[in-house]
Amino acid sequence: MVAFEIGLLVFGLLLGPCINFAIYEFAYYPRQISPWQALPKVLAARPALARLPVVGWLTRFDEIKLHGRVFWIRPLLIELATPWCLIALYRFVSSGAAIPGGIAVPADSLFHQFYAFAILIALMVVATFIDFDERTIPDWITLPGTVLGMVGGTVFPDWRLYEFLPAVFPALMGTAAPVHANSPNTWSVEWSQGAAGAFGLWLGLFFWSGWCFGMADRRWIDRRGLQKAVIYFFAALRRSPSTRLLLVIWGVGVVGIAVAYFTVSPFRWQGLLSSLFGIGLGGVLVWGFRLVARWAMGQEALGFGDVTLMAMIGAFFGWQVVWIAFFLAPFFGLAFVLIAWLVTGDNATPFGPYLCAATVYAMLNWANLWGASSLLFLPPLLILPILLGLLLMLGAMLWGVQTVKMLLFGSR
Repeated sequence: MVAFEIGLLVFGLLLGPCINFAIYEFAYYPRQISPWQALPKVLAARPALARLPVVGWLTRFDEIKLHGRVFWIRPLLIELATPWCLIALYRFVSSGAAIPGGIAVPADSLFHQFYAFAILIALMVVATFIDFDERTIPDWITLPGTVLGMVGGTVFPDWRLYEFLPAVFPALMGTAAPVHANSPNTWSVEWSQGAAGAFGLWLGLFFWSGWCFGMADRRWIDRRGLQKAVIYFFAALRRSPSTRLLLVIWGVGVVGIAVAYFTVSPFRWQGLLSSLFGIGLGGVLVWGFRLVARWAMGQEALGFGDVTLMAMIGAFFGWQVVWIAFFLAPFFGLAFVLIAWLVTGDNATPFGPYLCAATVYAMLNWANLWGASSLLFLPPLLILPILLGLLLMLGAMLWGVQTVKMLLFGSR
């Protein structure tokens, strides 16, 4: 294990610069700050040591006028923290601390879970700092991350978060099993391979198609009536450069899901369908809240990047962790927003970083968190009508608050 941790240390030193490169290169407005990006035109060259992890940032003080006085501090800290966070994460996961009930699981499963934790956290770190910088989360982070979560959940279905299954007989000890799409209830036989009507396959294709549609460049312009709005909507889809790429991704995904349904083991099909439920139900929660808040408040409460972010998280670990993290996120953001408002007077802040922080908390504290929160979860096909009712109640409440504010203060 010492050799493995040394390897993680070396890998972390290489991963840190990759994270910084992604933060600056994959933003909507890239900035040529990482030494692995193209050199800004105003610079003739950089020091030979600039590409070294951590210490390379200490050789670039001559770029302060170009990027700002403290531009080097954040990337240096990211590269310094990455290897040690990887080692700490490995020790935590390999100890089984994230497994409810203290039940032992195979070492291979713990390794796979560590890889899933590390990949998802790295993606969320990139999304977090881009969101802080630009208040956007690019699709170049969440789209590949979602596909990676689907593929990983199929190839390594044991990397998911676990739940404790009590023994049938009191004298026996219970077991730990990965959380699936119907947890904490038993797996639905109707979703299994070979079931009558292939209901599970159609559900998976429905969620996949909905995600691809959500990623498309959609524009709804209803100033000239419903008929014109529909015409403009499909015209914008046809003209968008991303539509062809999404059609290819959708087609490849449809074929892949269908092939998996007929060929993979039941455990792997359960992992894939759970990822697809995570994409669908994880995204629809945030998307629904976004639409209702926009209608009621007359302004954006969440960006669509937050929707794709939570769909990516759902692809890795299922819809349950997305719902838990979504309702925990405001508590993580409250203190920061209050401090920022007192210092700057600005109460606007990106929500993505707090969704990521809540997700990390849910992942690391899953052994304690799932035991209590699982009592609140109904089967997904029953919880959707409840979600619709909650969103309608939320919309009415927000609309009432905004109406009172407008009557009292004359503005929204």
